[in-house]
Amino acid sequence: LAQAAQTRCLASYQSYFFVAAMIAGCARQTLSQAVRRGVIAPCYAPLLSQQRWLHQSSPRFNVACTPGVPVMFTTIYDKPGYDDYLELEWDEMPRDEFGVPAHIPPELSTTIRHTYYIPPQYFPFLKKLGDDTPELKPWMDKLMNGEMTFDDYEEMFYQFAKPLKIHRPLIPMPYRTEAEMKKSPEMLWEGAWLSFRQRVLGDYTSRHYFRDFIGGMGVGIFLAWVYTQAHRQYRIDMKLFYLEAPEHKINWVTPRGDL
Repeated sequence: LAQAAQTRCLASYQSYFFVAAMIAGCARQTLSQAVRRGVIAPCYAPLLSQQRWLHQSSPRFNVACTPGVPVMFTTIYDKPGYDDYLELEWDEMPRDEFGVPAHIPPELSTTIRHTYYIPPQYFPFLKKLGDDTPELKPWMDKLMNGEMTFDDYEEMFYQFAKPLKIHRPLIPMPYRTEAEMKKSPEMLWEGAWLSFRQRVLGDYTSRHYFRDFIGGMGVGIFLAWVYTQAHRQYRIDMKLFYLEAPEHKINWVTPRGDL
């Protein structure tokens, strides 16, 4: 029950974040259009966040993420509470290329004869196709009788396949307008900026975690040394107590008089 409640809570938080992100996006677009049309004074334009997410990380509609880390790609799911980084999907049954469950051994699954099924209403067309093209009649008969396998289909396909005629003049060449070509330096600068951010993030993360590791190990070694010294001093004190104060002996054997 606790896990189900936690899942529902996570799904509700996800939906809230998603709705908030949608509202923020709509408001940002509306405000930007209002500034362009002159409805809002241009002095409020800096309040609008950037559209292309160059100077801040892209929003992830997921609560299990580290804030402030540049996100190169995002994944959004239609299943509430699902995260492919955190969840293992045991409900999906692995299958082979023919749809046979993978827990069936190959010695048995490969003996299954998979054939194509064609509804009977297509039989007149297939029979006419076979009669018009005698070379195709054996394959059409197999298809209508439910005996055509994938290997038969491949054989039929490659037996009747012809080379594809490609007319190079009809292929459109890549075209960019003058305005798009003028933006080439800007796009190169954006790529260099993102690469610089990745390098800075790598350096910062390396130094941050290395510093945490060294600091944690130092604190741990210091606490271990304090515990060892306390235990050592405790042993020394107990030895002095039992040697110098025999009248306070606890649970010692009663002397027999000959010691």
